[in-house]
Amino acid sequence: MFAISILMCSYNGHSNVEASIGAIAKLNTKGIDGVEFIFVDNGSYENMESLVLSIWENKGAPFTLKTFTETKHGKVSALLKGIEAIEGNYVIICDDDNELAENYLHVGFDYLEVHPSVGVLGGKGIAKAEIQLPNWFESVKYNYACGAQASKTGNVLPERNVVYGAGLWFRKSAYDQAVSNGFRFIFNYVRDNPRMRNMSNGGEDGELCWAIKYQGYEVHYHDELEFTHHIETFKLKDDYHTTILARKTQCTLFASLYYRVFQMPFSKVKNFWVKELLYIFLNYLKNFKFNKHYFMGEIKRNRSNIKMLINYRSKYDGYVNQLLVFRNHSKNQSR
Repeated sequence: MFAISILMCSYNGHSNVEASIGAIAKLNTKGIDGVEFIFVDNGSYENMESLVLSIWENKGAPFTLKTFTETKHGKVSALLKGIEAIEGNYVIICDDDNELAENYLHVGFDYLEVHPSVGVLGGKGIAKAEIQLPNWFESVKYNYACGAQASKTGNVLPERNVVYGAGLWFRKSAYDQAVSNGFRFIFNYVRDNPRMRNMSNGGEDGELCWAIKYQGYEVHYHDELEFTHHIETFKLKDDYHTTILARKTQCTLFASLYYRVFQMPFSKVKNFWVKELLYIFLNYLKNFKFNKHYFMGEIKRNRSNIKMLINYRSKYDGYVNQLLVFRNHSKNQSR
């Protein structure tokens, strides 16, 4: 058994992993009773296992490394593969373009040890790019898993309900409790639909936060949990951002179901997708801004959401009712 498990999933991340793994090898583990590093190759074009093993050996192999391959593409599939092998009490999700600060283990571990009500803990990504960050980046940096996630260390409420997945800590026992109460990632089902195979990764972090919140735990942020997030140049182009915003909104649409289901007074729904269409329209009017960059992004993401809802109208109620069952089981067996 380990105190901490660090989980990294990668799809063709050959150019990033050396720096990310190098930072993991430099983490301060003094006084922590066991750390393991789990790497999952998510069906890369060239198998990454030998590369990762070589890098780890060159960095001195400071603690246990386990490597796996998940051929089914998608972040959720890779996460599930890694979680199956986890032996730690706490889990850190480290993306293959993240470099964790040297004190990342101690800051997070110490905080979770003295705050047993916290099930998820988020950090602060610091953007690093080969070009100057565009003027619009500051206003959308959260979409890139960068920036503070609350005004100060502590509960992320009322500013938000969830934290982004990069650098995220979660309590393994809280996750296990959620699974025993019926939690299943919706996105694992969504991406099995041929119409949605091109959906970008994302949304699983929100699902994970909500699943653990359902068990009675809190989601917190720590201002001293810092990591560098390397952002490739093509991801800083205007067209990429508007496209990724639309795709992320598709993910958010499903993840936000947890919020609405949590507050529902009933135990079953019918034709809920129609209500979602109305919600999208009203929310768009409420948040409309006379700004070209914002407007084009809104047009793309709302078009994507409407198309997805229509594609999923026959299954949407099934997803919602699945969450209602999970919610009710969680309430009946709360901590």
